[in-house]
Amino acid sequence: MMFVIPFLVLFGVATGPLCAKVPSIFLRRCVGWLVVIVLSSSAHLALFHDPAFLRMVGICCVLLAAMKGLVYAEWAGKEKLSLPRYFIFSFLWFGMDPGTFRATRHNLTWRGDVIRGALLMLLGIVSAWFVWFMGWRHILVMFVPLSWAFHFGVLRMLKGALRWAGFPVRTLFPNLLEAKGIADFWSMRWNVGYSQMMQRLVGRPIETLVGKNTGIMTVFLVSGLLHELAITLPVRSGYGLPTLFFTLHGFLTVLEGKRQRPIGKIPALLAVAAPLSWLFPPVFQKEVISVCIDAFGRL
Repeated sequence: MMFVIPFLVLFGVATGPLCAKVPSIFLRRCVGWLVVIVLSSSAHLALFHDPAFLRMVGICCVLLAAMKGLVYAEWAGKEKLSLPRYFIFSFLWFGMDPGTFRATRHNLTWRGDVIRGALLMLLGIVSAWFVWFMGWRHILVMFVPLSWAFHFGVLRMLKGALRWAGFPVRTLFPNLLEAKGIADFWSMRWNVGYSQMMQRLVGRPIETLVGKNTGIMTVFLVSGLLHELAITLPVRSGYGLPTLFFTLHGFLTVLEGKRQRPIGKIPALLAVAAPLSWLFPPVFQKEVISVCIDAFGRL
């Protein structure tokens, strides 16, 4: 029932402007999160008998659309996006800052992003083919070329295209090798748009109520639950492992803050890489990541 997914995506995006009209920010959040839960559950049921890879794609598309609507409803106040710009924000960019699309600018740099993105995408594709050819199936070895191709390649090219159009979007995945510690990795190096979203929707509201450290832990806990929807739910296996992965990093981030200095680049990267099989359980590696690698090989 893959044909249901576009309708759920459109519904998720449409809730953004509708929820933005609700005067109470608390009610906006409640309705927005309810939409996320209902639409993700609907996608899960609609794709229940489909292969794991298609289930993952469908659920992730619906989840992303619902989160776009929730972020927009949280952001929109006196300023709102026109319908065309809301369309661009919702469907043509993976970032989570609607304010980026309020106005266009002239003379933004973009060529370097397109060239660098194209080279990294090509490197990722070739590396994925090589991994397939050699028959390697270690999670880190499989994940790295796919990440090069999509996170650092495709998304960098997309950034260049939008900057060419005048929208001052930021790099979503800056240089990981410049990470100073765990907090810096998750807030400034890996998926900056996602980090902004979680701070807007979870971190700042919780911090205001019960303090900074609880806000940090809640951000990581909710991140774990969202990744359960995107990873373990499609393969119906490994439940709890992504949440354990993010809970661990929440504790490390809090401890790093108490030490008042970052743990350093190498320990931070090792802390991310070592338990990567928690984030991507064995069945997900087999039924989703290996399928992607095999697709590169056949192509």
